[in-house]
Amino acid sequence: MSRARSFKLSKVGLLSLCVAAASSAIAQDSNEEAIQQEEVIVTGYRGSLLTSTNAKRNSVGFSDEVFADDIGKMPSQNLAESLSRIPGVKISREVTGEGQQITVRGLGSSFTKVVMNGNSIAVASDGSMGSGARGRHVDLDMFPPELFSSLAVNKTTTAQQVEGGVSGYVNMRTLRASDLGEGANFRFGLEGAYNEMSSSTSPRISFIGGFSDDTWGIMGGIVHRQSETRVDGYETVGNYQSGCAVEWRAPDDYGCVDGSTGWNVFNYATYATADYAAANAGVSTGDPIDLNAISGLSDSELDNFGLPYIARPMYTFGDRDTTSFIGSVEFNPNDDLSFNLDLLVSNADRNFLRNELMHIYRRNGLQYGLEWIPQDIQLSEDNVIQSGTFWNNRPWVGSRDYQEELSYTSVMPSMSWNIRDDFTMDISASKTSSEFDRDEPYLLYYAPAGQLTFAYDGDFPTVQHTADLANVGPGWTWGAGPSDIPGAGSEVQAGSFRFQRNKRETETTSFNIDFTLGDEPDVNGLKFGIAMDENDSDMTGFNSDGFADLFTGTTLETDFSSVLVNSPVQDLGNSISGYNGINGIVSADWNAVKNAINYNAFQPTTDGTGDQFGATVGDINEEVLAFYLEANTETEIAGRTLRTNMGIRMVDTEQTVTVADDDEATPNVVETASTVADYTRILPSMSVVYDLREDIKLRASASRSLTRANPSSMFPTVAWNGSGIDEVAAGNPFLSPFESTNMDIGGEWYFSDLGYVGFTYYEKDITGFTKEDNVQVQFLELEGYGVDISEDAISDTQNDAIQACGGRASDQCVTNVVTDVNIDGVTKLYGMELIWVQPLDMWVEGLGFNTSMNKIDQNASDPDGEIFGLADSFNFTAYYENEMFQTRLTYTRTDEAEAGGGWSPLMAPERTQVDFSASYNLPVLEDYNLTLTFDAYNLTNEPLHTVFESDANTFNIFYPGATYTFGIRGSF
Repeated sequence: MSRARSFKLSKVGLLSLCVAAASSAIAQDSNEEAIQQEEVIVTGYRGSLLTSTNAKRNSVGFSDEVFADDIGKMPSQNLAESLSRIPGVKISREVTGEGQQITVRGLGSSFTKVVMNGNSIAVASDGSMGSGARGRHVDLDMFPPELFSSLAVNKTTTAQQVEGGVSGYVNMRTLRASDLGEGANFRFGLEGAYNEMSSSTSPRISFIGGFSDDTWGIMGGIVHRQSETRVDGYETVGNYQSGCAVEWRAPDDYGCVDGSTGWNVFNYATYATADYAAANAGVSTGDPIDLNAISGLSDSELDNFGLPYIARPMYTFGDRDTTSFIGSVEFNPNDDLSFNLDLLVSNADRNFLRNELMHIYRRNGLQYGLEWIPQDIQLSEDNVIQSGTFWNNRPWVGSRDYQEELSYTSVMPSMSWNIRDDFTMDISASKTSSEFDRDEPYLLYYAPAGQLTFAYDGDFPTVQHTADLANVGPGWTWGAGPSDIPGAGSEVQAGSFRFQRNKRETETTSFNIDFTLGDEPDVNGLKFGIAMDENDSDMTGFNSDGFADLFTGTTLETDFSSVLVNSPVQDLGNSISGYNGINGIVSADWNAVKNAINYNAFQPTTDGTGDQFGATVGDINEEVLAFYLEANTETEIAGRTLRTNMGIRMVDTEQTVTVADDDEATPNVVETASTVADYTRILPSMSVVYDLREDIKLRASASRSLTRANPSSMFPTVAWNGSGIDEVAAGNPFLSPFESTNMDIGGEWYFSDLGYVGFTYYEKDITGFTKEDNVQVQFLELEGYGVDISEDAISDTQNDAIQACGGRASDQCVTNVVTDVNIDGVTKLYGMELIWVQPLDMWVEGLGFNTSMNKIDQNASDPDGEIFGLADSFNFTAYYENEMFQTRLTYTRTDEAEAGGGWSPLMAPERTQVDFSASYNLPVLEDYNLTLTFDAYNLTNEPLHTVFESDANTFNIFYPGATYTFGIRGSF
């Protein structure tokens, strides 16, 4: 039978009961004392809270922990969701609504160091669909909570921790046989998850078994999860301005009318289009129209009013299958030696279809018959459209077929040797590898023309169309044009078929030797050691030359509508309150499309210099050597205990950054094989905790931490701007790391074994943020930026310029390098955390709540150092449990935050989410501990939402729906 984590508690009045029992025993046997203590076993969510409370109480720094009883009894969807219960931890969500990455105290996910069993790891995932994130984040959505025993978040640094987290350090400890209990133990679970958007049920199966005794522990487990989801949403790129009223001057001769601007952006018709003529008596196609009267706009407003570029309703649906396997072996030949081997393998396959309907797009050319007649346009104070109708609107449709494969493997052997009673050596090693492949062909084609009605009248804007956009019929074509205006030319705007493939591989190798000196080194003693890490991240670019030729002569070109099918989603927006728009989008039949061009036979070369998102690709290798020394002390001051942890970590990093060599594809780009940078940092840390009273602890910490620069900014690819030597655009492999000086002060009042109130005030002074800047360097220094400046590599014009400025070594021969640089300013991050864990047993046995709040703000000396995404957060969980039943309701709120800058600043509105969990212990087959479970996530279908900062109009919004999970779990 599986052993639950237990805790021994003394109940009120226990001592007097023991005395009475002893008196009775003396009366029967004067030579025997019988003083017995009752053992109260606390399990489930209360047990988890108690374990977390004890861990926090006994820590020196500022840390929080989630334990297996919580994760296993009432599981989250993944580890990111589990960690979100910790104060100051916020989730970055995939468009499906599921947690994917975490941020600690407001900084991005790349600033959080995530380790497994104390070892560095990397996951090759590219972030959410449609993104190309290649930072240092770790996606957690492929790791099932059932395979982990604890998740610890350290918000203050100790010298022993692997460096790399400015905002926090997260250690995920995998499950071992000894965590299950002595003897043979087994756990199993079967669940079905129903998603209201996809109207489908997805299975989840888990089985874990192990054996443990004083010498051996062997365990294996598997978790398989299929997740079927659907997302309905709306997207833009930004508010574009610059319209153009267009006219025909002669066949094949067209342009803006005199005084109008904005060519190649938005085209407005000065003639009656076919649909406008059909709806207005006495008007014929091609008749001149009064555009100002119809639109209600002046010439200046027509040229300059803002439109949301693409303005596309979309839907995506599909499934993700994840299978994870865990294995562990423990061997304890005697009391002084122990050996462990931990193995984790996880594979995820994702297949998704995404269709999008773009109504407002640039280059809606008159020559193709795509020009619009805007009618009754209403503008905001910021000169941005609020509502209006567009005649002759022919949507541009995009269909994408996602095929993704992600794998992760880690092997982590370790040993511990008590060399003598007060001296221990621990050795651990780790090897992780991860691969990610995304194939995402993208087909763009045209829908029939009709009237578009657009309005910013809700979170999901109104986007209606008079044409049937959900079903295949006349007017669905690969290309558009020519114009039907009498006397127009014969130009045709073809559709587009884009080959998009992305590949990333990561690998980490770690070796650590740690020593402890002292009878209780965590209390009084020394820790010291050495750590060696090597981290590789390889990104591959695909050269798709020749792909467009596959289209020629196929049915895609000759009979395009034959590869289209009716919209597989005919109820778009059905779960969205206030929705007023189209009900579907005609889709490509991807099997037919791929068969028509023999897609699977196309083999692109892997010498491309960029990925599908236009970012440079290459390889980054980091070799890290670190030494640390840590001292722990415990003394008494004024009769109260004072504990300290002081340490120093010296870390040396050597980075080798390499880019692909593809001069034929980009002949104006000068590339080198690799660039090497090396830097050393000293990272001190100190934490103290003082027992003001037995139940009140005061804490303070100060430390220095770092996060290495974003790899995508470091590739040494360069390109000359112009024919001379005046300017070059370059990556910067010499970017310094982000560094932070951290200070925390706070404490807790433990008013019961389970309940406490805690408060923390923290500050971080962060340097190293980057921005694009101009750097003046002497010509010979260009080699450091990866520029080949040999005479054969530069042009005659450039050689002449060098001679004119005095030669290569002359101080007058300087070049302006446009690159990312570390800003000189400091960004101060400051905030406070409050946590309250309150059992309410005085009212109802088993009732209680825990709540936390994080308030955060910043002050950046340089505007380019401002941190996006900072938001106050609040979490409240109410629970009730008894021997048979457990239930928990969680409310999470994230306040409004800046989501992005640039020419179209964005905000993320306040978001709340309500989750519910319940379980019931079945009173049958008690040896199997059968438990029925029910979990509900995102009960109110809260969307992921960003808006324009200027007017709060929607930029992007995605509705993932609620998910309900029913299951049965057991153990024996």
